[in-house]
Amino acid sequence: MGFDAQSLRRRYARLADCPNKLRPALITLPLGDLTVRLNGVLAWRIALLAGSLPQGPAWPSPFGDQFKRELETLNLVRFLKDEPESVDELLLAMLQWLRGAQTELEPNVLKKLAELEQLERRRVVEQMPKKKQVDNREKLPDENEQERLLRERMAEVKISEKALARLRLEAEAVCSSSIRSWNSPDWQERSRQWAELHEVFGDLGSMMGRGMDFSRSILRHVGWAKAAELTKLIKQLPQLREIVQTLGQLRQSQTGESVSEKIMRPAQRIREMLVETITPGIPPEIHGVERSGDIARMLPSEALLMGHPRLKYLWHARRAENALVSYRMEGIDYFKDQAVEEFKEEGETKTPRPERGPIVAVIDTSGSMHGEPEIVAKAVVLEAARTAHAEGRDCLLYAYSGPKDVIEHRLCLDPEGIQALLKFLSFSFGGGTDIGVICEVVQQLKNPTWTKADVIIATDGEWHASADIVNAVEQAKEAGTRFHGVQIGNTGRTGLHQICDPVHVFRNWLELRGGRVERG
Repeated sequence: MGFDAQSLRRRYARLADCPNKLRPALITLPLGDLTVRLNGVLAWRIALLAGSLPQGPAWPSPFGDQFKRELETLNLVRFLKDEPESVDELLLAMLQWLRGAQTELEPNVLKKLAELEQLERRRVVEQMPKKKQVDNREKLPDENEQERLLRERMAEVKISEKALARLRLEAEAVCSSSIRSWNSPDWQERSRQWAELHEVFGDLGSMMGRGMDFSRSILRHVGWAKAAELTKLIKQLPQLREIVQTLGQLRQSQTGESVSEKIMRPAQRIREMLVETITPGIPPEIHGVERSGDIARMLPSEALLMGHPRLKYLWHARRAENALVSYRMEGIDYFKDQAVEEFKEEGETKTPRPERGPIVAVIDTSGSMHGEPEIVAKAVVLEAARTAHAEGRDCLLYAYSGPKDVIEHRLCLDPEGIQALLKFLSFSFGGGTDIGVICEVVQQLKNPTWTKADVIIATDGEWHASADIVNAVEQAKEAGTRFHGVQIGNTGRTGLHQICDPVHVFRNWLELRGGRVERG
């Protein structure tokens, strides 16, 4: 029989689906058939990319289930969804662990397998029929002789391939308890760091694909401690989160994405039914008996009366009275009748998906904001960035203090955006106050990207809005922009009330801790 290249190609066709990073470790792994190993790794990869673990017993037995338990303990799988680079790194670590575990396990399995084979041979010999005793006077062999004979017979026993496979599974199950756990310190550290990042920034999305170095660079940033502190503050201030999440007007999606809605609508249908009708000319059928004067349909018992010399007069009388017992004959025809039936049916209609518009955060970084007001302002920025990222919305930051001292930054949770955000959270506020930044904001709102944006201004309000600023804001409001104010520390009416509606007032730090916020 010649070499079948096509068969070999079909057998290893799925090898092309295996990432290049995993192929050397997978091919050289001394664990079962290559096709089984390949299918097992790809099953793991598909499940991890979906953010889950393989269903049922995981490849390879008995290591797979242990590896699943390790991942569940680390709570790592949630960070691997749609992250092929991180998944491939994890699977490579798994293959390397499997190589070491298999090397460690195999000698113990072989030793245990030899013991089980001997027990299996003894069991087979003991179940064989014993040799009959020919003479009662024949001496029975002593214990040593019996053991020697037993060993000789055991040596002659051959164990089937099926039994050997069963014994090997038993040996692996017994020895698997001594396998060293995966317990990778590197991946424990990754899980811890990713959990910290998720706690502060929420859904990290593509950030996870940046790997360990990117996580370390964030956690070592001088602004990281401030971000973690602000996250705790936001948890104590759910109303601050509610303020930010209400920003941005609901509008129809510009991407063509739509949502389905089930409705009940009136409808009609034509219903057909079969109707019976007695029709002349249709071949008759017998449907019982009745009284009549029809001779053709009378029963035979009535006809007997006609041949009797006296009873024939009774027959004539009954016929005259239509009282002869006769068969009831009917010809029935069927025809289709149609009727219009009205009902309500469930339908589906597609409408453009509503989405909220962008966010523009304007933060007062003047010297009067130093201290507690500064913390609240930074919390507003962090929550605006997290909300915008989670909902796929644009977010623009304006940080202002003295004249022409304005920082404009587009907030986004990509590597560069996070570094810039942490830098903002780390520096201390100072300088004068120039509310002229509002004119720049209004000018930015004319850009189509920011037309449907809402503006949130965080300040202590210790300034006065000029007539030009008020007029510019009023024009923006007429175009549909809403201006929300977060007034920190100051309790009276300030310049913030001239341009914002509503104004949310944070009186002092103790009230922040207590979660009390007034709406001015």
